[in-house]
Amino acid sequence: MKKILLSLLFIAQILYAQIGIGQDMEGVRVPTANTLSQGYFFISGSYEAISDGHALAMNGYTIDDGSDITPLDKNTPSSGGSLTLGFGATDNLELSLMLPLYYEGTIDGTELDGFGAGDLYAGIKYSYPIPGVPVNLAFVSALTLPTGAKSIGFRPRHQWFIYDNRNSYAYTTGKWGLFIEGIVSVNIFDYVYWNSYAGYFHVLNAKNYTVVWGSGFEIFPKKMVSGVLEMTAETSLFRDNPVKELMNDVFRVTPAVKIHLPDMLNLMLGMDVGFDFVRKANLDNSIEVNRRYEDKTLKYNIRGTPEFAMVLAVTKTLDFSRKDADNDGVIDRHDLCPNTELGVAVNSRGCPVDNDQDGVLNIFDNCPETPRGVTVDYFGCPVDNDGDGVPDYLDQCQATPKGTAVDSTGCMRDSDGDGVDDNHDKCPNSLSRDKVDEDGCPLDDDHDGVLNDRDECPHTPRGYSVDLRGCPLDFDHDGVPNDIDMCPNSVEGETVDEDGCPADNDRDGVADSRDKCLDTPRGFPVDENGCPRDHDEDGVPDALDKCPNSPAHAPVDSVGCPIDSDNDEVYDYMDKCPGTFPNVIVGRDGCPLNSKNNLNSIAALVKFKNNSETLLNSSYTALNDVIYLMRKFVFDLEIQCSTPAGEEVSNLQAQAIADYLIEKGIDKKRIHAQGFGTKLPQGEEFKNWNRSGVRLIPIMYAEEEKK
Repeated sequence: MKKILLSLLFIAQILYAQIGIGQDMEGVRVPTANTLSQGYFFISGSYEAISDGHALAMNGYTIDDGSDITPLDKNTPSSGGSLTLGFGATDNLELSLMLPLYYEGTIDGTELDGFGAGDLYAGIKYSYPIPGVPVNLAFVSALTLPTGAKSIGFRPRHQWFIYDNRNSYAYTTGKWGLFIEGIVSVNIFDYVYWNSYAGYFHVLNAKNYTVVWGSGFEIFPKKMVSGVLEMTAETSLFRDNPVKELMNDVFRVTPAVKIHLPDMLNLMLGMDVGFDFVRKANLDNSIEVNRRYEDKTLKYNIRGTPEFAMVLAVTKTLDFSRKDADNDGVIDRHDLCPNTELGVAVNSRGCPVDNDQDGVLNIFDNCPETPRGVTVDYFGCPVDNDGDGVPDYLDQCQATPKGTAVDSTGCMRDSDGDGVDDNHDKCPNSLSRDKVDEDGCPLDDDHDGVLNDRDECPHTPRGYSVDLRGCPLDFDHDGVPNDIDMCPNSVEGETVDEDGCPADNDRDGVADSRDKCLDTPRGFPVDENGCPRDHDEDGVPDALDKCPNSPAHAPVDSVGCPIDSDNDEVYDYMDKCPGTFPNVIVGRDGCPLNSKNNLNSIAALVKFKNNSETLLNSSYTALNDVIYLMRKFVFDLEIQCSTPAGEEVSNLQAQAIADYLIEKGIDKKRIHAQGFGTKLPQGEEFKNWNRSGVRLIPIMYAEEEKK
């Protein structure tokens, strides 16, 4: 027996409210807002099996005072099922009955085990489809009769079986119950059905109030196999701790698979996963229950929702309707032709005997939709005496020669109007004014007045003037016909554009044949050679030059304005001291007014003894000024020396200056020393050097380079 019950762990169950399972938008535990069609009869059988180790009591049970605890076998099965009947009284009104059946395994110390019936459910459901949208609403009202067994059973099957004083039966409320429910169903393009419901259950003449609610989806409901995912709950009201009750009452998620078999037969397989699956199993997460047995009170704790329950349901819908939508005398469920026109004679299966009433029975009629009154042949098709494919009753030219193409009126079809019908016309797009041969082909293909046999240019565009050979006239021989030549007197040999005018690709007004700057940007003023004008000859075209009168040969930026490299407000072309330090006051020539800020002035004071590498004592004062500037400003220093004593001595002189600066704490990486002897750097003259033969050149950096 144990093996049989364990094998049923792969079976799914149906909640009592699921009257109408097996219809269009059904779920598993979540009901649908649809109702059975009128005359449809519904039968459902379900089974549930739970064996998760806590199906009965979490820590066993106690009797009355609780002095002794009787443990229960964790493998004791607790299962159940139901038989459900439904009937569609109208297309929007459904009546239903359901009888639950329960089973409890052996419960040590009691005789509460065994099979028993639950409370009989009798309900009525009204469905209201919302016009224009795929949404249905439904309202359910039901009574439960206290027909369930009171003397057996241990685990209460529903939340409303447990009263506010914790007294309970397992299979029944023990009293009459009233149930009210609202349902919403949405059809999402026939790919997904969404059902949601909320209901209220009240045990009459008792303080027992329960809310049932849930929501779920069915995916691919029109396929043979569909998937279901639902969430359902039963929540007690007016208890001492509402939040705790909400967490401890029934709350589960149900994944399931539905198999849709022919003849409205469905098989549903699924599994319940309770909320207690994700939290610790202890008495704080349980429901206290009192059970009367042989004048004793059993006290124990149960889980609101078992961790797992596997269930099975089989549903079948039978059609007993008597509808006859087309009023042909054959009810719809027997009618093989449900849309027969009114008044048409039909056979016992509802199909017309002679649909078009042309005297030829449907089974022999090759043209079953012939208009009334038209003469037909033996096969029921309209007569066509000239065999042109147009029946005589539509044919306006009934003596058309065989093989001639005809239009919808049965007259010769000549699409190009050249006198040759389309069936024999090998050139169906000729013009009606064209002279054609017997095949309908023009004798002058390009319509230039020169027949094909002597036309040397047979593809001349329509309307062009041509010569005797049929070629377009071109008086200036530029390759552009006179009819489209905008410059008909072009010089022979000159390159022209598509309009026959001298080509000017950059459109600067100078023909390409004379243009020395063929890629001048659009809109630039140019000279007679087609090159951009540069009035001040600074290398920036006038069209881009924001300083069009800058002095000749003055260094300028990208927009043609003179450059001020050291930002001392004296342009480089006037600046005699181009390396001025920041925020130093300068004169009109760009040189610092304070000679201590002018490296040129300082360099003139650095001297050596008799063209040797030995610095004069007076030079150290000047070099101290250099040290001060290198500490105050961020720059590297280029030391250059020139002397008649030769390149070797000049190198030693430059290094002597560098050594002094390094000795005073200047980083040697900031100093670059070089001697030139009498051979100056390329392009320089002696007039650029001071008399001492020493140059100190600052190497400035941008802000980001300084960092």
